Amino acid sequence: MGTIAPMPPSSELAGPPRSLALSRERDARVCWLLDTHPVTAAMLVSLGWFPSKNKANKRLRRLVVRNRIRAVGTVCRKAGRPEHVYCRWRPKPDQLLHEVELTELCFRIDAGSIRRGPHVLDHAILPDAELRIGGRTYYLELDRGTMGYAQIARRFRKYEGCPGFVLWVCPTEDRVEALRGRAVRLRHAALFATYAEAMGDPHAEIWRDYGGGRMTLPREVERGNSPR
Repeated sequence: MGTIAPMPPSSELAGPPRSLALSRERDARVCWLLDTHPVTAAMLVSLGWFPSKNKANKRLRRLVVRNRIRAVGTVCRKAGRPEHVYCRWRPKPDQLLHEVELTELCFRIDAGSIRRGPHVLDHAILPDAELRIGGRTYYLELDRGTMGYAQIARRFRKYEGCPGFVLWVCPTEDRVEALRGRAVRLRHAALFATYAEAMGDPHAEIWRDYGGGRMTLPREVERGNSPR
């Protein structure tokens, strides 16, 4: 993925654009982000890039009309109205909520680069995301608890012989223990944490290995395609 010039401070972006150049620069930043991550308007507001969901949605719709991004569906994350999801690639419709939750998780991780969707390099494993931190590759898998254990076993087999770590993020503590107990053939590579733990601080000592030991995830000093 290419790079663009740094954005102005978020305080400048939160108000009305000061110039056409600033507006174009923000559009470029949005397109850059959506090249990797599916997002909603509310997520861009939480980053400080827009002052309100209405303004974010209006700009996103304009970028859709200009064929710079795509409207790829809607999700219902909380009580209230469904949210439109925007991206520059097309996630599977039945995986859209999974992809949005994965975006929120990726936003919390200090990585040099993050690859998802069509940008993933390992076409044999096809992880949910590839993280590059400190010169090492980490695979990220977001488990929402919808896969049966036979499906999990087949997914585990793809990681046998994997030279790096694979981070499994699960919805509950019980699910962590269930997957950890089935990961004997991945004991060299698999680390597990709950979604709440990872959203709290993915770089804390939250990652459990097959034997129950705990590890931390290193941070990348020079963050790549992170919006923060």
